[in-house]
Amino acid sequence: MQATILLEEDKMEDRRQFKRYPIQLSAKYLKESGDEWKYCSIIDISSKGIRINVSSHEELHLNATLQLEIIVSTKEKSIKATGTLVWLKEITEKMTFEGATSLTKMIVCGVKLVKIDNEDKQTLLEYAYGNWPGSEEE
Repeated sequence: MQATILLEEDKMEDRRQFKRYPIQLSAKYLKESGDEWKYCSIIDISSKGIRINVSSHEELHLNATLQLEIIVSTKEKSIKATGTLVWLKEITEKMTFEGATSLTKMIVCGVKLVKIDNEDKQTLLEYAYGNWPGSEEE
């Protein structure tokens, strides 16, 4: 199944207007109707949006507005942003550890950034590019 997902993402990449940079950052989000912050992981970023992993127990809906707080080690304060959920997909991964196999479910979401400070956006993109494989200077 992972190979299929990669092929689908490769097709999407061909249609993308902006390059995605893989990144691993911790973050939290708050749904517009929520009162409790939930943790998530940012897995890539472009100049217009981010892709996040959230718990499979979350009830998220397309076009939902999310408040985000993103933790970047190079900054003292977390980066605050507002985004709109533009797509979501449930993924099941098979994990094997010491002979035991389990299935892990997660939801991957595309979030269009609609409000973010320009300096914070630049910080995120520079961080992602600096940690992108092959970006090191020789």
